[in-house]
Amino acid sequence: MARAARAVAVLILGLCLCSLPAFVPGPGRFARVAPAVVGAGALGMLGAAPAYADKIDDAAKVLSEKSYPFLKEIDWTSDVYGKLPTQNALDVLKAIDTMLKMGASMDPAALKTGVLAHSKAIANMDSKGVATLADYTAINAAIGHMISSVPASQTMDVYNAFNKFNLGNDVGPYMMSKVNAGDAKAAYQALMDFKDVVKASQR
Repeated sequence: MARAARAVAVLILGLCLCSLPAFVPGPGRFARVAPAVVGAGALGMLGAAPAYADKIDDAAKVLSEKSYPFLKEIDWTSDVYGKLPTQNALDVLKAIDTMLKMGASMDPAALKTGVLAHSKAIANMDSKGVATLADYTAINAAIGHMISSVPASQTMDVYNAFNKFNLGNDVGPYMMSKVNAGDAKAAYQALMDFKDVVKASQR
């Protein structure tokens, strides 16, 4: 159960809060504190080595298919996302700064691809705020390529900055009560597999 709760917390963070600069504003406090920060994934495009480009795209397809049931179970209209993380605003701002620095190191074309993928998904989302599977897959592929274009140390800086907020203990149990635990676990494992593919191509 603890692992499942952590899965939900990590995925919610990645999908809603802990993404990268230059996307559409996230909800609530993030939108006010850092208007350039997105609300959907935390992984990067053209900066990747050509040998790995197709592997990232293939892995993004698998991730998307395995996590889509979980994605559809999340109540994206809830105001809870505007209240995360439940930390001091200045501490959150410092964490966001690590994302801004990471984004500044990314290939500009990769960022543009990610922006356009998110914009298209927003235009096509349903009344519950859920992207189509195709758009969700495009977002994950773009994010995978984006992250592969920056040093691994910067990825870890972002992870560590948000990991200290302990969302697994704070948010995980609550969110787990709102989704199917099996779907959350499957999504988490798929995310870990995707992470390994992206990391293998990271500079």
